Amino acid sequence: MAGPDRKGKDRNYLRGYAVDFGSGGTPDPKYFPLYGEALQKSLNQHRNRGFNATTMGSVLPRYENHVSIDKNVVDAWGVPSLHIQARYTENEFNMAKDAMNTLAELCEASGFELLEKHDKMVPPGESIHELGTCRMGDNPKTSVLNQWNQSHDVKNLFVVDGSSFVTGGSQNPTLTITALAMRASEYMAEKMRKGEL
Repeated sequence: MAGPDRKGKDRNYLRGYAVDFGSGGTPDPKYFPLYGEALQKSLNQHRNRGFNATTMGSVLPRYENHVSIDKNVVDAWGVPSLHIQARYTENEFNMAKDAMNTLAELCEASGFELLEKHDKMVPPGESIHELGTCRMGDNPKTSVLNQWNQSHDVKNLFVVDGSSFVTGGSQNPTLTITALAMRASEYMAEKMRKGEL
């Protein structure tokens, strides 16, 4: 399910989201306004009947979201630390609201009892799917890596993680990172075989 594919709905955001579903757990007692024996009875009736859904959305690339070197903060060896600056915008907040409402509609139409819904997002960095910092591109003035994940400036340096992404989708990035790493490795091996690296 992704927001952009919903027909007949007004969307006030760009890109889309994916959904992770989970089932089989017992709902948290905080969702039942009961106490003592009545609470225990209700929990027993709902045991292993829980269902939850979490969305993962695309964050638009923005110049303001970036990583720089903080020369004023160093580690134990004197190496400057990274300063990470990132924040969500109205686009992401609107997407989260649409995802919440879509999932609530889906649950209600399926006959589920909806105990709780919210559109709160985890802070940037918590989901650990952050990408970028070594942008891939043809122009060395605006990118760090070429199409083979090779540094424009240091020819024997290849960066084969998620750094080359200029943006990320709503899906997990692992398979794309793996595919790019394999592609870069084949290119690297061929260049080494020819003595060009």
